[in-house]
Amino acid sequence: MRQFLSGSLLAVLACSGSDGRPSAACGLAALAGPTALLAQFEVPEQTLASPPRTLPERLVVRQVAGQAYPAIVGRADSLWIIGVQGQLPTNVKAGFGVLVQDRSGKTAGVMLYEGTPVEAAPEIGRVSVGNATVPLLGIQLDIARIEDPRCPLFPDSVIQ
Repeated sequence: MRQFLSGSLLAVLACSGSDGRPSAACGLAALAGPTALLAQFEVPEQTLASPPRTLPERLVVRQVAGQAYPAIVGRADSLWIIGVQGQLPTNVKAGFGVLVQDRSGKTAGVMLYEGTPVEAAPEIGRVSVGNATVPLLGIQLDIARIEDPRCPLFPDSVIQ
């Protein structure tokens, strides 16, 4: 419970309102979006059954209710390797990542979760973060279902 509360606090502090103070809406979106994303694996035809053919050279990786990190993208055989640049907080242990694409196939970023991967979702690659390498799953959906446009989960500014 303590980790959840500290994660919630970080999420609230991660987004600022127009007056520079934290936006409660962005904090809630940082928690609700990743939760809603996992629920989308139950919707038929959204889980990526195989790795996409192409990905951008750089992506944003967002820790659930936490910081966004730049990442580099590579390939090992047919699987993707996403290399996170930066260290997760010491109390966070990466469990799996989810590559998020919109319906047109444009990649938004990777959401990084603690815990075990979604059951029966095919692995399309690996996420390398610190000394760990964890499974990468993929999903293609209408991103507006999981993201508040005022509080982007995968801000482009992280990789520019």
